[in-house]
Amino acid sequence: MAWDEWEQLKADALERRGEPPQRMRLDGAPAEGGTATGGAQQTLQTDPTGKAAAIRALQETIRPDTDTSGDRAQEPSGTAVRVFSGWATGDGLADAHTEWQLQVKNLKDRLANDQSSLAKAHDEFQFVDHGVRNQIAQVDPGRAPRREI
Repeated sequence: MAWDEWEQLKADALERRGEPPQRMRLDGAPAEGGTATGGAQQTLQTDPTGKAAAIRALQETIRPDTDTSGDRAQEPSGTAVRVFSGWATGDGLADAHTEWQLQVKNLKDRLANDQSSLAKAHDEFQFVDHGVRNQIAQVDPGRAPRREI
């Protein structure tokens, strides 16, 4: 099936459903002034209470539990590596445990980064708001020159 044929089939299906044909635009917003997703105008919303709860959960529960869970495999893996030392299984277990430790460390770093980002989000939004306010304050509200027609 050629690309043109596929496009025609899609257009026919949309027409049967009573919808206008859709075209992909990669270089701009829709002409109707809507959003690229076709929904209503989207606005950024933040929830300070939810952010605080997420930070608290990361700090008090998720990160400590990740430490505990990550360390839980330490002793059994070490024992298994010692029992199977000299065998390919022992080497494989050692490699798997090393990878496990790396993955746990990456997860812990990611969680710490998420916690830090959530904590800084309010300050960064506030900084942007103040910056925009300062830029607007510098605009001269004087009479704009008008062109004679």
